[in-house]
Amino acid sequence: MKFNCNHLDELRQALHSGHWPAASSPELRAHVAACARCTQEVLLTTAFQQARSETVAASQPAPASIVWWRAKARRREAALKKAARPVLAAQVFALLVVLATVGLMAARHWSTVVDRALTAPSSISAVVDLWGLTPLIVAAVLLSTLGAVALYLTTDRS
Repeated sequence: MKFNCNHLDELRQALHSGHWPAASSPELRAHVAACARCTQEVLLTTAFQQARSETVAASQPAPASIVWWRAKARRREAALKKAARPVLAAQVFALLVVLATVGLMAARHWSTVVDRALTAPSSISAVVDLWGLTPLIVAAVLLSTLGAVALYLTTDRS
């Protein structure tokens, strides 16, 4: 059932502009009091407007500067995660190289390692005597390189 009223457009304009009921004409107010369709329009529109204003007031959107700062922090965090993946891969690769080097050296000198482990107390000097400075130099180079890469990635370049 459709029921149109001749004053509906005028009423909607007054409601939309916020002039209802104070700035509307007395004839329009009298018509709304008598017309069921217009009364229903006023009740629904004012209820929706009130619900909208309450929702907007309750939401209290954050200032633009805070939203911008949060977005910038999320971008920075995503970039750090993206940059950390190759660093993790480099660390795993370096660990594998060190373990392979130690394993190969231990396999090559296994009998000497077992003899020294059983006869002498273990210390850094025993490892240096057995293998030379190669494992220590490799470890120092890898640690310093990975430390430099980590420092570079964590500093702010802006």
